[in-house]
Amino acid sequence: MHQDLRSLGDQIALCEQRVREMYPGPIEFTHIQSRGSGELLDREELLRAEQAVASREYDLVVVEDLGRICRRNRAIDFCEQCEDAETRFLALNDTIDTASDGWRMSAFFASFKHESSNADTSKRIRRTLRQRFREGGVVQTLVYGYIKPPGATSDAEVTKDPAAEPVWDEVFRRLEDGASFGEVSDWLNATGVPPGKWVRSRQWNPQLLAQAVRNPILKGVRVRNGKMSRRVNKTGRRKTVPAPESERLERVCPHLAFVAPERYDRVIALLARRNAGYSREHDGRADKRAGVPRKRTTWPGQHAVCGVCGRFVYWGKYAGGRKVMLCSGAVDYRCWNGVSFDGPEAARRIVSAVLGMVEALPEFDAEFAAKVREQIATGTAARDTERARLDRELDTLVHQIENVTAAIAAVGQSPGLLEKLRTLETRKGDVAADRAVLCGRPVPVPDLPPVAELKARARAAVGGMDFDDPELSRVLNRLIPRLELLPYRLLGGGSLVLRARVTVDLASLLPGGLEGVVRRELFVDLFDPPQRAAFRERVVALRASGATERDAARQLGLTLTAAQRAMDLHRQMAAAGISDPYVLETISESIMYQGRRLREIAERVYDGGQRIDPSDDLGGIR
Repeated sequence: MHQDLRSLGDQIALCEQRVREMYPGPIEFTHIQSRGSGELLDREELLRAEQAVASREYDLVVVEDLGRICRRNRAIDFCEQCEDAETRFLALNDTIDTASDGWRMSAFFASFKHESSNADTSKRIRRTLRQRFREGGVVQTLVYGYIKPPGATSDAEVTKDPAAEPVWDEVFRRLEDGASFGEVSDWLNATGVPPGKWVRSRQWNPQLLAQAVRNPILKGVRVRNGKMSRRVNKTGRRKTVPAPESERLERVCPHLAFVAPERYDRVIALLARRNAGYSREHDGRADKRAGVPRKRTTWPGQHAVCGVCGRFVYWGKYAGGRKVMLCSGAVDYRCWNGVSFDGPEAARRIVSAVLGMVEALPEFDAEFAAKVREQIATGTAARDTERARLDRELDTLVHQIENVTAAIAAVGQSPGLLEKLRTLETRKGDVAADRAVLCGRPVPVPDLPPVAELKARARAAVGGMDFDDPELSRVLNRLIPRLELLPYRLLGGGSLVLRARVTVDLASLLPGGLEGVVRRELFVDLFDPPQRAAFRERVVALRASGATERDAARQLGLTLTAAQRAMDLHRQMAAAGISDPYVLETISESIMYQGRRLREIAERVYDGGQRIDPSDDLGGIR
């Protein structure tokens, strides 16, 4: 529900006219316009209105009706906020005036009326659509293979595309033979089959194909009300949830069937069994993530990013139940960094490394403390400069508003002057909000905290490493503002592995605005190195003391081959002039090891024509 801009202008004109009728003197208006639904309680415009009332800078709040502010009990709360701030509130159409006795009863009935009207309208629309569906109507978007003539209003007018018959037959045959949705979507793209008229993507992908295959219209059954929306009372927004079985409507349309119903049901059941190991629901147990915001995930989910393409690293798991993480770009074939890793183990390694670094911190010397104070002083000066600029702009806007108001009083309500006034008042509100945010930031304390306090707070914050705890996730996101996962490969060849580049902001554990001042960076291996890398230094040390490779292997409990490979790795490192046996993987080097996958990535970019750029050192498709 979005209101037309002209309607907003009409409401403003009505409210201003009523105010001028009430008071003939000079008036300064501040307009807060919103095209969003009054049901939404987390709108930025509603927050601005509440802040404006709380500032006690306004004498009057006037709206066309109470529902323009918000709905339900929150609307009455807003009226009471106005009363507490000694700001008069007027709702013209609802005859609400907080300066009159009995306004609460009027506000209560107005709120009830708006809520009841919305509910009745929703039920009427829903009842109408359900009946039209039973009669064959409500034909909206369709999957690939159907022809809907322009202006068609019934499923009797929809026909099958003869060219799609063999396509869907082959799709189901391949799925029956064990092919994945990714393999079948590759085949569809290779044969030039379009994904359908009502799809934004120009090519098939596994998610799109899975949605199409699971649409029962392929067996000649149309379905409606499989999902329903439910209001979240805290915010007023709605979320989609599975509808009760009693709400589900089905309409049999044999002329739209591409697949026999028996075969369709058999394939869907086969796919459900095949993918059961990857579902979050097992043996009838409740989904632990149901109703949980995506941001409230096990750390480092929604925080760690791929060092190649910059996308988030997603949680997943193998059929055995082991929880792993993988670059979301690799899942969609848009990044070549397809290395998965043990998520819980990686979280423990990263946090343990951060704690170890904190424990090894020396005391801050006088030179470092002086640099910190200098940096804080620079930030304070920049903030003072920005505040002075905002003050000057506010003064200018106030003078301009006064001039325009005087011009309106002299020549009348000119549309051009009114539009200019609205623009100036909107800009004034934005500048005032920016100034309030700037002044609300804590003033940095130029005293550097002792290292012992940083260590104590770090240990207390991490606690028992319960990474499912959302509070711990928030603490770690502040402590580790940047977490990148970079691909490395052992010199001389080997599997691709991941190394985490961790940015640690120690001062984020302390109040006082010192964030970003005490930062460190470290690298954490998310893998166990092979013997030739793990024992290289000890083998080299024994050889330098005069031991043979056989003696070194015996003393370290290795095979002779492992000791020889360790020495060979050391010689390669010496020739390359490096001290770390692991080398950052680049696109040019990766082609040698996974050229086939890179070709697949180049062929399977679904939403555009981007291709891997060899000039980019890491070769990320961004």
